Amino acid sequence: MSSKRCEVWATGSRTGDGSALPSGLRLLAVLLILCGTAATSSDHAVVGGGLLLVGGLILGCRLRPASATDVASTETAVTPAAEWREPTIEAVLEALGDGVVVLDTRDRVLEANAPARELLSLQTQRTSSATLRELVDWPQLASALQECRRTHLPQTFEAARELASASKLLLVTVTVAGPNRLAVVVLRDQSRLRQLESHRRDFVANVSHELKTPLAAMQGFVETILDDPEMPDVTRQRFLMRMQRQVQRLATLVTDLLTLSRLDEGDLQSAPPCDVVAVARDVVRDLLPFAGQRGVVLRAELPQTPIWIAAEREALRQVVSNLADNAVKYTPPGGSVAVRITQLGLEAELAVTDTGIGLAESDQERVFERFYRVDKARSRELGGTGLGLSIVKNTVQGLGGKIGVSSRLGHGSTFWVRLPQSEKPTAGDANLQLPADSE
Repeated sequence: MSSKRCEVWATGSRTGDGSALPSGLRLLAVLLILCGTAATSSDHAVVGGGLLLVGGLILGCRLRPASATDVASTETAVTPAAEWREPTIEAVLEALGDGVVVLDTRDRVLEANAPARELLSLQTQRTSSATLRELVDWPQLASALQECRRTHLPQTFEAARELASASKLLLVTVTVAGPNRLAVVVLRDQSRLRQLESHRRDFVANVSHELKTPLAAMQGFVETILDDPEMPDVTRQRFLMRMQRQVQRLATLVTDLLTLSRLDEGDLQSAPPCDVVAVARDVVRDLLPFAGQRGVVLRAELPQTPIWIAAEREALRQVVSNLADNAVKYTPPGGSVAVRITQLGLEAELAVTDTGIGLAESDQERVFERFYRVDKARSRELGGTGLGLSIVKNTVQGLGGKIGVSSRLGHGSTFWVRLPQSEKPTAGDANLQLPADSE
């Protein structure tokens, strides 16, 4: 696209008939390009493509060389047209997140930005004089372009495109406008949006199912009690106790959902340093009776000195408690669970190792998803909601840390968390978070 000649142009741009292009018109062109960029970044690809095309046509109109009189009469500096025209258009195209391809009247590729070259697998060296049909074997796109030129109406369609890296779902918009009848093809990657929509549908379905199960059980108990006024007190008491367990399950589920909602909104308040060693010691102490009932040996391998993390004490407690509680629940009687904390440079690593049932590789990839359970029946029997590990992951990421799992099926698992350490608090810090009883 660059000119081979080096000519001097007056900064007051001139149209083909020699009249100067007003500065107001140049400002309008820039505004059109900016508005087009904003529109294509939202859900208005057609409008954005049209604005970009019109703005580009105004800035890229054919200029004539300035005469000696023009150069002598202007007090402003003179610049080659290519210094501002082509770099401006190319910079706008490359800044767009969507793929944009500009075609001439013969459907030859004039310009294609980086996202378009990736989505269409275009080779940069081959786009100079080839038509889009020659470069891309995509009959649906060719038909849309042909229909757009015939009807002068924008054409939009969705299509899946297989790339070497992944499968992409694209929303494609084709427009033809302007006196030169240039065509603009806008390609928007919808893959991430559709994935999020799928996750949302799955989440709603899972929540509905999890709420329905205890509610149905409670409804059955209540109807049985009401239908039998002469029910013995012992039986009625047994039913009421079962209803109480279902109510507790509902309350736990709602609490976990509210916690996840708060974490999704990034509602992790900045907090003074908290000693994660003391938190882990308290969690292990509280879980010892439960581990003893299940015949599991629970031990803590913790340093003697504090390790400070800039986080709320409750947030750290949830992280340690969820990991340790899961390890105890999924370890058979006679097994063991170890809670360790070590320093790794500027990070603190919490590792919970068990000799439990372990995880298959496919489960390790999904175990942090919401409501995902390796053994659904056992999880519900133990009172799990399927949200604990998701809460841990969101909390750790909100604190700027990392989380992972190493496991072998039938040989136990190790869940690890790495969090950035904080500076040691001063003795006079009024907000210093110290546990009430860390012995």
